[in-house]
Amino acid sequence: MRRGIFRKLLSNLFSPVRKALAPPPDEKGARGENKIAGILRSYCKPPHERVVNDVILMDTQTGRSSQIDHILICARGVFVIETKNYSGMVCGSDRQREWTQVLAYGNTKHRFLSPVVQNATHVRLVRHILQEKFPVYGLVVFAQGNIEHIQSACVCAPYSVPERICTLSAGKAALTAAELDKIHSRILLHKNSYGVTKQEHMAHIRKLQQDLSSGICPRCGKPLALRHGKYGSFYGCSAYPKCKFTKPVR
Repeated sequence: MRRGIFRKLLSNLFSPVRKALAPPPDEKGARGENKIAGILRSYCKPPHERVVNDVILMDTQTGRSSQIDHILICARGVFVIETKNYSGMVCGSDRQREWTQVLAYGNTKHRFLSPVVQNATHVRLVRHILQEKFPVYGLVVFAQGNIEHIQSACVCAPYSVPERICTLSAGKAALTAAELDKIHSRILLHKNSYGVTKQEHMAHIRKLQQDLSSGICPRCGKPLALRHGKYGSFYGCSAYPKCKFTKPVR
């Protein structure tokens, strides 16, 4: 009991110092992405296996853009990878649309969109761009390896990236060199044909946030409707089952 109180006192005392010394969020995120990019490069067998890093792709169906951290094109398939560099304890599962970050010995908690849900949008976009039945998988890598309280087969730590790639693609036929080149060319062609700057991408994100606050589905533009499921109430797209977008009730 006393030890817990003492830890909280120390945390409150040194919190301003930690904040002052901590790197900016953008810089911290870039470090995590660079770390995972290096792991993916070492996994590839050139010249046909490749990694495309930090690419912004336009969704021609919705008119919105997505910024994807990494796309690994290898014999085992196409892996759309989201990197997260969260500190502290992170709790979440595939059943939850929002996850929780716990900091400062439990004194601070942040809710954020599940990276698995976020990355699912990127996976759908890449599948639409390829327009063929190439195997496309979603993977979320926590750069700090703090995944002890996360329940998802799509989430792993950096050291287990090669193992998770094998697990997700188990039983699938390997892609040929010609197929790998075709996938890479098609992604680059789409990127160059629908060029989006980072400023335009940020404008798309602001528009998405405005749509959500106005009760509009950001995926298809239809109104959101209040629904009730076995895990509680939520907002779902009125175009269901064609559109399966959901939003939790706050």
